[in-house]
Amino acid sequence: MSGTAKRLVAIPMKDPRDAKTRLGLALSPEQRGDLALTLFRATVTRLREAVTGCATRIDLAVVTGSPAICGVAESLGLNVIDDAGAPSLSPAVEAAADWATDQGYEALCVLPGDLAAPDPAELALLLAHPLDAGTAVICPAKDLGTNALLVPLPCPFAFAYGAKSTIRHRRAAEAAGLTPVMMPLGSLRIDIDTVEDLHHLPAGHLRCTRQEHAQ
Repeated sequence: MSGTAKRLVAIPMKDPRDAKTRLGLALSPEQRGDLALTLFRATVTRLREAVTGCATRIDLAVVTGSPAICGVAESLGLNVIDDAGAPSLSPAVEAAADWATDQGYEALCVLPGDLAAPDPAELALLLAHPLDAGTAVICPAKDLGTNALLVPLPCPFAFAYGAKSTIRHRRAAEAAGLTPVMMPLGSLRIDIDTVEDLHHLPAGHLRCTRQEHAQ
């Protein structure tokens, strides 16, 4: 990568009131919103550790239509990308890709804000992966969702998030003439979607929430 190249990490985020609905059997709406924000802040912290010392410039952004998330992102010093009222994840990521392309970024990494415990060393490995050979990097989730996606810009294929999206993204990259690189990083496999996922969290993330829920 040249000295002028720059990459963007985009984290799509819902409004805290709409977050983690599948945890409704274990957590109240307020607790789910608090957990979503805790995971988001932890992801940003670990990303900042990961980009320290990187040879290329890597900026961080949140993709959202939520005023609450915008406020948190601005307090963290992140770029804010309007998701333009996107009804689902794929068009929100399309909005981020368009914004990043317009801003002169040469690559986009899409990372969820609800990873259980992303490792800065693994994040750094992902973010530094070369794309100059016509590649796209896909980090699968435990259920074959896409928990990280690194693509060149402008991205030559449409984003296809949802169930087993790793398979669709791999096929779409190949159809667009890219070589998909599967990178099954252990700390990026687990995102917090279901009650069963909660045991993957660091203890501090839910300590107070669990105490309140037990009462």
